[in-house]
Amino acid sequence: MSEYNSQSQVYYESGESLRTYITKVFTTMTIGLLITTLVAFDGYLSLMRGGIFLQVLSSAPWIVYVLLFAELGVAIAMSMGITKFSPMTCRILFFVYSALTGLTFSTLPLAYGVTTVFTAFLFAAVLFACCAVIGHTTNVDLTQFRGLLMGALLALVLVSVISLFVPVLRESMWIGYLGLAVFLGLTAFDMQKIKQFYYGTGEGTIRESLAVYAAFQLYLDFINMFLYILRILGSRSSRK
Repeated sequence: MSEYNSQSQVYYESGESLRTYITKVFTTMTIGLLITTLVAFDGYLSLMRGGIFLQVLSSAPWIVYVLLFAELGVAIAMSMGITKFSPMTCRILFFVYSALTGLTFSTLPLAYGVTTVFTAFLFAAVLFACCAVIGHTTNVDLTQFRGLLMGALLALVLVSVISLFVPVLRESMWIGYLGLAVFLGLTAFDMQKIKQFYYGTGEGTIRESLAVYAAFQLYLDFINMFLYILRILGSRSSRK
């Protein structure tokens, strides 16, 4: 019996503890999404009503790049320090990242419209839930597809960077479909990794920190899925 199947057997024997761990992961992820949503909504209202956020953007439009670099810095800090930081520090970093993402997302309704953003969010929620269920219940070891998924993700990043300088690529919808497909696969993959985090560590702070990191990875999967769906819907609307 393979190592993964052995772990699956343990899962059925101690499913309650694993379910508690998975619940903890999704609770943390949900809090992160709520922070992003609330901050984005508040930022959008500020933009519409001429509040302080609009004043800051008007006087210092470069602040958007500061936010993006701050997000990148927090993400790198979490990835590099996940086994060194305390679970509380990991949660704080995750929630700070969620708030920064909310600020950058506050301009999305202005670019795509509130209805399109809401529709994209619903589509992303449904697709994410389906892939999470597949990743949790399948007996197939998805780690064998790690190289393929990482290669596809790298290709997606390269194409996205190139599209910044090539208008034809930037306006192409197939990048949106490619990105959506990649993060559908990564969602199932990351969902299965939660079991590996659980079985690969004992009780203690490392397991707790990895639970936050798993929530962060799933959060990123959802956010990217949402953005690519938004890109697809936005492209379709502009072509009508």
